[in-house]
Amino acid sequence: MTLLITISILIVLAVLLVSVWTTVKAYNVKHTIDPPQEGNAPGSDPKGQ
Repeated sequence: MTLLITISILIVLAVLLVSVWTTVKAYNVKHTIDPPQEGNAPGSDPKGQ
């Protein structure tokens, strides 16, 4: 029974880790393609244009 609980906890942790990682990657890709407030932040100038 303890083994079953341990395996269940590991599976839940793995699923959480994957979902957080996917969210972070999607967020980074979205902001790489479409940067928020481009040129409005002080000290930042858009590169490659």
